[in-house]
Parts: sequence; C-alpha cells; structure tokens
Amino acid sequence: MSPLFLGRDNTSFEMLFPSASIMILSTFAEFGMIIYFFKMGVQINSKQIFMVEKRAVIIGVSGHISSTVFGIIALKLVEIFTPLGSEKLSMINLIIFGSLTSFSVISSFLSEMNILNSEIGRMALSTSIVSDACMWVVYFVVINGTLALERKSYKFLLELSMTIVYFAVLFFLLRPLVVWISNRNPKGKPMTESHFLMIICILLLVGFSAQIAGQSSFIIAFWFGLFLPDGPPLGSILSERLGAIGSTLTVPAYCTISGLRTKVPKLEGSKIAFMEVIIIAGYIGKFVGTILPSLHFHTEFWDSFALATIMCCKGLIDLSLYNILLNSKVLSTSFLCLWLNCNFGPLSITIL
Repeated sequence: MSPLFLGRDNTSFEMLFPSASIMILSTFAEFGMIIYFFKMGVQINSKQIFMVEKRAVIIGVSGHISSTVFGIIALKLVEIFTPLGSEKLSMINLIIFGSLTSFSVISSFLSEMNILNSEIGRMALSTSIVSDACMWVVYFVVINGTLALERKSYKFLLELSMTIVYFAVLFFLLRPLVVWISNRNPKGKPMTESHFLMIICILLLVGFSAQIAGQSSFIIAFWFGLFLPDGPPLGSILSERLGAIGSTLTVPAYCTISGLRTKVPKLEGSKIAFMEVIIIAGYIGKFVGTILPSLHFHTEFWDSFALATIMCCKGLIDLSLYNILLNSKVLSTSFLCLWLNCNFGPLSITIL
C-alpha cells in the first residue's frame, strides 16, 4: 500500500487513501497506541526497575557508549568519501537515538518469547533499563544542557523541571486515584463498566496533558501503566480488557501509517549506501559493547550472544520516536525508511 507498490501511482493511491481517511486512520492509531503502551506498562512488575545488578549497569553503559562511538566513527569515515551537508545533523540524531535499547520494547519482546523470567531474560531487562536511562540522560542533560549553556538560555531547566513535576503528578496524584477507583469495586467481582471507563478517561487525559507538556504521549502512557500495580485485580483486568483493541487493531494501523510514509524507490545513490553503513555500525557497536562485558562476567558464550542480539532489537517505541523526529523536521523520510530496512536483520536473527 506504500509508495513502493500500490502507492507508485498517485491516482490509485489517492483512491485507496484519500487525505481525509489518512487523518482519521492516524488519529485512530494514535489513540490505540496510547492504550497499547499503557497495557504494556501495566503488565510489567515495576519492582524490577530497582533490581538492577552491577554487571547489568556496566553492560548497559558499555553497549550504549560503544553504539554511539561506532556510529560517530563511521560518520567521520563517510565524510571523507562524500560530504553530507545538511544531512549531517539528521545522521547525528539517528546515531543518538539508534543507540537506545528501550526497556518497554525489550520487556514486551521477552514476554512474547516466554523468557522474561529466565536468567538471560532478567539480565536483558536490567540491561535495557540502564540503556534507556543512558539515552535520556545524554539527550536531556548533556545535549540540551550544552545547548542551553551556549545560548545562555534557561529553557532547558524549565523543561527538565516540568518533566519532573509531571511524573510526580502521575505517581503521587493519578496513581492513587486509579487504585482508589479499583478498590471501590466489590471484592471477588469483575470490574464494573463505569470504573473501567473512568480509568480509560484518566488515561486519555494523561495522553492529552503529555502533548501539552511537550512529552510523548506513548512513553508517558507506558510509564503511567508501569506505576500501577501489575497483579490482580487492577493489572490483570486492564491487561485482559485492553488486549484486543491494543494489539489486534491499533498497532497494525500505526505500522500501516508509518509504512505509507516510506518511499523506498527514492533510496538510490552512493550517499544512501554510506548512510546505511553508519546505521549498521551502530548495531555492531551495540553488539560488541554488550557481548564483551558479558563474557568478562563469565557468562556463557551463547547466552552472551543471545543477550547482545536481544539488545539490538527495536520496536514500537523506537518507531514512534522516529515518527516524532520526522514530524519535527529533524529527520527526513529517507532516514526513516533506512532505519526500517536496517531493523529487519537483527529482529529476524533474534527470532530465529
């Protein structure tokens, strides 16, 4: 349905997807993704965040740094052969965000593979938490802090303060409110429709307020779900009721919208090949930076290999982040298409 096949002809593409229908499908997908990430957060035991071992910290930091370093080295080498010009900033952003291994993506993947409670699963989950934290520390503190010092602006401190206050409101105000609504339900009986709809309204309010506060509604919805109790009665009921609409209907719709924006036929020329080398270099850095420290801690080779491969996986959080960058004009459509192409390899290897 994308410009690769049916969308090559503008007439047939407009017939299949008029402008108004794309807007409706996008809105439907956005609401559904909020529900999906909320459900994903509810299913995870939040206590696992505080059970990170020392070796997981070292492996996570090493994998994140090596991915960024390999990407920057590849960028410098590519600049020797071809000037990137205005595309250099997009490549730097791609390297920074490409080094991310999202906690939500890894936890969902491990849960679907039924290895979440295995030794390698627990290690991968702890390592992804560290990698996720490294990404946001680098982005919020290092990059934005440096830009604020150069421009002598206090906007960075304001944004950081708003983020902290926003998460505090989620945890200390909305979380007890949802738990209180759940406890009002009679014990031993299923949650009433009115209580369930009240929680959904609170969730949609969280997503709306996240947009106003300049945050990603998907990520905020995930963390809001993570703040809630994961077990019965609240966590299990929400996971059961939100499963169908979150996974079956809206996730394919969001992936379809992302596919409609990719223009594979435009990926031609040597510059595109060099850009793909930079993206792949980031994956190599992530793999090497994960497997070597893992072997150092006397982990068996195939377990270390599996851990390094899992840490290279990408998912819906990464796709949503790149769509945000695309909407902000920070990233071009060609870079999103390159990222999608390069992600088939690591995911396929992991599944095999």
